[in-house]
Amino acid sequence: MKKTLLITLLTLTIFVGVFCYPAQAQSHPWCVKATIEHNGKTFVYDMQNYLNRADSKVAYLGKSSKIELYNYLQTLPLSEGETYNYILPGFDDILQFFAHVCHKKRDAYVVFDKEGFRYFAGNDGVSINKKALFESLLYANNGATIHLPIMVDKAVTVAQLKHCTTKRATFTTAFPNSTAERVHNIALATSAINGTVVGVGEGFSFNQVVGKRTEENGYKTAKVIVDGAYVDGVGGGVCQVSTTLYNALLLAGLTANACQHTLVSNYVLPGFDAMVSDAGADLTFVNNTGSPVYIQGFVQNKTVTFVVFGLPNEWHIERESITQVTPFDTVEIVDKDKYPELVYTDQTLVVKGGRN
Repeated sequence: MKKTLLITLLTLTIFVGVFCYPAQAQSHPWCVKATIEHNGKTFVYDMQNYLNRADSKVAYLGKSSKIELYNYLQTLPLSEGETYNYILPGFDDILQFFAHVCHKKRDAYVVFDKEGFRYFAGNDGVSINKKALFESLLYANNGATIHLPIMVDKAVTVAQLKHCTTKRATFTTAFPNSTAERVHNIALATSAINGTVVGVGEGFSFNQVVGKRTEENGYKTAKVIVDGAYVDGVGGGVCQVSTTLYNALLLAGLTANACQHTLVSNYVLPGFDAMVSDAGADLTFVNNTGSPVYIQGFVQNKTVTFVVFGLPNEWHIERESITQVTPFDTVEIVDKDKYPELVYTDQTLVVKGGRN
C-alpha cells in the first residue's frame, strides 16, 4: 500500500516537474477564482487562499498545464476527491458549503391492508455533480459565476403508485335469504381474504389464505352441496365467497383455476361458480400482470363484493355464459316387494327427482 502510494507520488512529481512546470517559473500562480451559486446562496472560491495546502509546482501551473495534468491524473488509480483537491486545493470546502443541497432518494410507498390503501410520499435524491463542478471551475474565466451543477435521482411518486393500484375489476353476489349461520361463514371467509397482496409471479390459493372451514376456526353449520344435493355441513356459504372472487379475477384479466359444483348456483350464471373444499377443490391463480395484485373484500346488505387492484386492464373483459341442456330421463321401476305401499297399479312414487 505504502509502496504504491510512493510510486504514484513520484510519478506525479516527475510529470509535474518535467512536463507541466513552466520553463520560466511564474511570479504568481494561475489564479482560479469564481463564484458558485445555488438558490440564492453563494460561495466564492479563490485558489490563492489555499496555496498553503497546494503543491507549489501545481499551484504555479498555467491553465492549459492544469488541464493537461487533470487529464493525466484521471488515468491513475486515484479517487475523484484526491484528483480534484490536488489540482484545485480547497475544492472540498465548496462541497461542504453546499452539503445541505444533498438528499438521499426515498421512494414513495403504499400500505394495503384490511383498511384499504394508504400512500406515503417520498423525495428525489439530490447530489452535487462533482466532476461537472470541478471542470466548470477549471475551464471558467476568472471572476465567472457558476451555477452549482446537481444530479437528481428520481424517486417513485405517489401518482405512480396510484397508477399501479388502479381498480381492475369488481364483482358482487347477493344472499338475501341466507340463514344467520351461512351469513356468518361468508363474512368470516371474506375477511380472511380482504387485504391480500399477491406479488409479481406469486401464486394465490383460496384454501391457504382462508384456512380449513372447521368449528375450531369459527365456522358454523349451513347448507352445502354434496353429490348433487344440499346437505348440512360446516362452512356452508364459503363457496359463494370463492365464486364471487373467481368472477372478479376473471374480469380483472387473471387466469384463475376453479372447480364447479354439481348443481348450478342461483347467485351466478352457469359455468361461473368456483367450488372449494377442504378435501382439495381450490381456487388458484398466478399473478402474471407484472405488478402486485391487491384484493379487497367486504360484506354489506346481504351482498359480498370483491375488488381487484393493480395495473390498469389492457382489455375490457365481459363474461358470457353458454349453456347446453340435456333433459333428464324417467326410469320406471316396478317392484312391489321393494315398495309395498304401492297398492294399486296406477299408483306411482317418485323415488328420486330428476334434474336437467
